[in-house]
Amino acid sequence: MNKYPLIGGSICTVVLLVLGSFTNIVVTKSVQGSSYCGICDDPHLSGWMGDNNWYVSPVVITFNDSVHSIDYRIDGGNWTNYTKPFTLYTLGINLLEWIYDSNMSNIFSLEIKIDYTSPFLSNYTDKRLGLFKWQFGVNATDAVSGVNRVEFPLWNFGHYIDTEPPYQFTWWGCMMLLRLSNLFTNNFFWWYAWDNAGNMAYQPSSGVMK
Repeated sequence: MNKYPLIGGSICTVVLLVLGSFTNIVVTKSVQGSSYCGICDDPHLSGWMGDNNWYVSPVVITFNDSVHSIDYRIDGGNWTNYTKPFTLYTLGINLLEWIYDSNMSNIFSLEIKIDYTSPFLSNYTDKRLGLFKWQFGVNATDAVSGVNRVEFPLWNFGHYIDTEPPYQFTWWGCMMLLRLSNLFTNNFFWWYAWDNAGNMAYQPSSGVMK
């Protein structure tokens, strides 16, 4: 289990920035067939790019080829003749395939990864392990791109990161000081989870200060 305690000397201010750039890129394709259509135009993808090559929005797919007839399909479905840009909303890893001029001997393909949903946090736990030893944890899941990490900021008492389940950390310290430092947050901290696409969710650790 990968644990990363980052001990801070002052009260931490958590600044959450949703970073993404709207992209219009020419994608890399893998070719199935015996030859390459060197004058054919690749599809252009437009959407908000997150982390690890995941889009965090629906993706608009455009072919800018006025010379060749283009047919495409998604995830092995029926072939459709391309007439105008279309939007792909399906979450997960999608396979786009296309052909030029009805030539089934050359099938071009690429993967489009989409996840615009946040991770899910539940089942907060805290347990006293000793006089000055506490264990905090939370359950985090993400059905699309998977959980990347969970962060446990404890103000000026440390910042803990866990990248593997079970998502938890052990803290050594005086609970009374933790309570006093947390009076202005209704007696709970907030845990944060990120998925591999860069989406974030947060949840109050409602039991920690009881």
